[in-house]
Amino acid sequence: MPPGDSVAKLQSEGARMNTFTPLARNVQRDQIYRDALLAQPAEYFRQYFGKVPGEMERVYFVEKMIQSLAAPYIYVNDTYYVQVRKAPPVVHLNVARHDGRPCTSWKDLQQIKNELIGPENEGVELFPAESRLVDTANQYHLWVMADPAYRFPFGYANRLVFEKPLIWYGVDDMPPHEGEGSSRRSAIGSMS
Repeated sequence: MPPGDSVAKLQSEGARMNTFTPLARNVQRDQIYRDALLAQPAEYFRQYFGKVPGEMERVYFVEKMIQSLAAPYIYVNDTYYVQVRKAPPVVHLNVARHDGRPCTSWKDLQQIKNELIGPENEGVELFPAESRLVDTANQYHLWVMADPAYRFPFGYANRLVFEKPLIWYGVDDMPPHEGEGSSRRSAIGSMS
């Protein structure tokens, strides 16, 4: 986590939500997942085993799955629930809203990354090949480089942030400049 001063600075620069607090792992939630998986018909497990496994194989598989998926670190605030897993060289953030609705704010995801990992760590949200797609809930996954000095070989080189976003007009709906009595399209069309 970034030093407290960094978090305070981020919040003073327009944070949109409350700070995160650590949450103890909920073993009841693990048991709910365990029970739900074990309640699946034996045929459900064929995709993982290539055959219908026996009862002990299913129990072992479910337990390994619960242990591997259970996040060692969980943070919550007024809006989000974030599971954090270290998987060097990245830190995986599994982000969900408390109300189950989709996260539509890129700024929220940026703030979550900044607060939980660090403002200089770079991360990505992967849009996978359809063959690797996992889409079971309104959850968002960020993979953040653990090394704050690492830079992806793509993206912008320098920071450029405006207080208010620019409004980009298409050619057809751009307001005419003073003295232009016609639309921008006709002005552009007359240039050719």
